[in-house]
Amino acid sequence: MKNSFIIGGALMLCFTATSCGGNKALDINVAELETACEVVDALDLIATEMSVMIEDGEVGAEEEEEFGKLINKIEEVDEIARTKFERSEAEECDKWESMRKKSEELEPFM
Repeated sequence: MKNSFIIGGALMLCFTATSCGGNKALDINVAELETACEVVDALDLIATEMSVMIEDGEVGAEEEEEFGKLINKIEEVDEIARTKFERSEAEECDKWESMRKKSEELEPFM
């Protein structure tokens, strides 16, 4: 019984890590974004990762390369967004306001 509890706990931990916290902005496959809300979610994830990098008010030297790659990913997602969806669709998504606030904080670093 005790072993099954430990195994169950380990499986739940693995599931949580892969389904919730496992997403990384650079792993986003832009071609798979099919809805305006998926685009907003992708931009929010990218902005979240970038926000962590600027918490101290600057992009550290060791983070510059990844920050640049994230900027490129934003440009990729933004291009899909502009060609496939109306802004009004995106504004209706749950993470729209969160993404906009983070984007505004990131502007000086872009």
